[in-house]
Amino acid sequence: MILLSLESSTDSSSVAIWQDTKILAHQFVEAKYGHAERIVMQAEAVLSQAKIKISDIDYFIGGRGPGSFTGIRTCLAAVIGFSIVADTPCFGINGLSALGFACSASLKNTDIQNDKLVVLAISDTRRGSFYCQEFKAENMIPSDIEDLTLPKLYEKINALAKSGFLIRMCGALSEDTLKFDDTLEKRELVQYSRYSLAATDIAHYAAWQIENGRELSPATPLYLAPPNINQPKKPLS
Repeated sequence: MILLSLESSTDSSSVAIWQDTKILAHQFVEAKYGHAERIVMQAEAVLSQAKIKISDIDYFIGGRGPGSFTGIRTCLAAVIGFSIVADTPCFGINGLSALGFACSASLKNTDIQNDKLVVLAISDTRRGSFYCQEFKAENMIPSDIEDLTLPKLYEKINALAKSGFLIRMCGALSEDTLKFDDTLEKRELVQYSRYSLAATDIAHYAAWQIENGRELSPATPLYLAPPNINQPKKPLS
């Protein structure tokens, strides 16, 4: 099985090719703007690097958010376009789930052996709150995405800590943004890793879902709130 994955819901654009448990080629560009002009060229570059033809791809996978309204649309438009050209299925992946899955998978390579382990994938809504999705170690199945203010996020973390969970948080935020302080009652149980979502994470999570017979989402945007579109300053005449 060969997957071509794309991701541009954040301040970066990335493309990866996955085959049989490993990434054959990938490209990651950190830049706030220019995703639409760049991402197709990135896909062409990784196809060339991996010596894979577009007709060899079994699935085209795109990150569907949550994240930048424009970035999500750019990514999925490219995925759908490739799918039409190759006459091959395409799907969308929840970026928070891919992030939480990547963090959970990385913990398997550590000496943490605790059934009471929870991973929280976090992203900034840019509306004064945070999206949060929870993974429990025993099943790797994500919870529903929550939209939490910082105090509510602290409440969630404290409740988990009081129940004896080790909490591992991940996301592309600084600790200054999350403002970890004495509000966390059992700070020693909480660890945060700064991690930027990439197409490699989208590919690994999509492959895991396919291999485990899970139903993938369509290549449509995952909008958890209406897009923030600036209104015209004056009525249009």
